[in-house]
Amino acid sequence: MPENRRVHFIPPKPVQREKRVGIYCRVSSNCMEQLNSLTNQVSALTRLTAVTPNWLLVDTYIDIASGKTGSKRKEFMRMLEDCQAKNIEIIITKNISRFGRDTVEVLESLHKLREHGVRVIFEQ
Repeated sequence: MPENRRVHFIPPKPVQREKRVGIYCRVSSNCMEQLNSLTNQVSALTRLTAVTPNWLLVDTYIDIASGKTGSKRKEFMRMLEDCQAKNIEIIITKNISRFGRDTVEVLESLHKLREHGVRVIFEQ
């Protein structure tokens, strides 16, 4: 009995480009409680990045500095530079207070990031 085989072509799914992700963590002092919080922030956000399909962790930015206006947050500034250079497409952070305590300054930072096409995700 002749076999009636039919070949069905199943096209491959288009490859989705990975989104380049940066993690931003900040605590206000280097006391043990704050450093434990920092460790927890980095750990939780790294796990989140690892389990999210098509996310590629590019860098982690960590500041131990006040969130007040005018404080020297070198890593925050480096992160903004990386966003302007299009090295990062998504930033994840614990909550909005990690970006700062001054509402106007936080909103200005978020606006700058949006201008560069960067999405900011707050865990909480």
